[in-house]
Amino acid sequence: MTIASGSETIHKPRILCLHGGGVSAKIFRLQARRLISTLAPYFRLVFADGPYASEMHADLKPVYGQIGKGTCRRWSRWLPHHQASDNETAITDIEHSLRMAMKTDPGTGEWVALMGFSQGAKLAISILLENQFRKQEGPHLEGFAGVYWKFGVILAGRALPYALSQRTLDNPYFDPPGGLPSLNVDTVHFPDQLQTPTLHVHGLRDQGLKMHQQLLHHFTSRESALLIEWDEGHRVPIKSCDTNAVTSGILTVAKAANVL
Repeated sequence: MTIASGSETIHKPRILCLHGGGVSAKIFRLQARRLISTLAPYFRLVFADGPYASEMHADLKPVYGQIGKGTCRRWSRWLPHHQASDNETAITDIEHSLRMAMKTDPGTGEWVALMGFSQGAKLAISILLENQFRKQEGPHLEGFAGVYWKFGVILAGRALPYALSQRTLDNPYFDPPGGLPSLNVDTVHFPDQLQTPTLHVHGLRDQGLKMHQQLLHHFTSRESALLIEWDEGHRVPIKSCDTNAVTSGILTVAKAANVL
């Protein structure tokens, strides 16, 4: 079943949306309902489920406990008890999940962007970096999940990005997708800053703010990245004043990417 914007967006350019860890495509759609509405004149949002079953993230239980019971997913490990997988399998599983969400969506618009929250934001910027490496190797290579994504929306995404091919699996600036995330890695000298336009949304009361800032300042170029800060914690913006600001930011980076 496709989880996406309404039928009025069927021919709009499409943004593939990646939920956080311990969430689901269905819940992420609910979290992003205001953004779906404000972006409907411009984009169709399509929501993908992560490849691995997961317990619900504790922060969501008070609001989404019944909706998410037994349906939550994750893109990678973030807790020690999560089952490990080898990195090649993890990369294949992630890409398969994206391709299935794209294949089942009835929309006809071009796939143009990725939008992720938390673990999904970390994955989104990882895909953009992987595509940048592929482009540098030559035009014969296909983009990750079959697309060269034109811009990204990074909602509370933290460093380090995931390694998504042999190009970066042994790179100390990248986390292995089959393992646990690294902490306290000095990334100030990361040499391959992302050039693809990105919008970064940081909650000033988010406990992971320092790692979100690390991802922005060390892994993206100043010329291509736009930052919006809001006075909240680790959640998706829902109030009109906040979603209007994020929508404006998305339209700005979309124009920078020559999508609009």
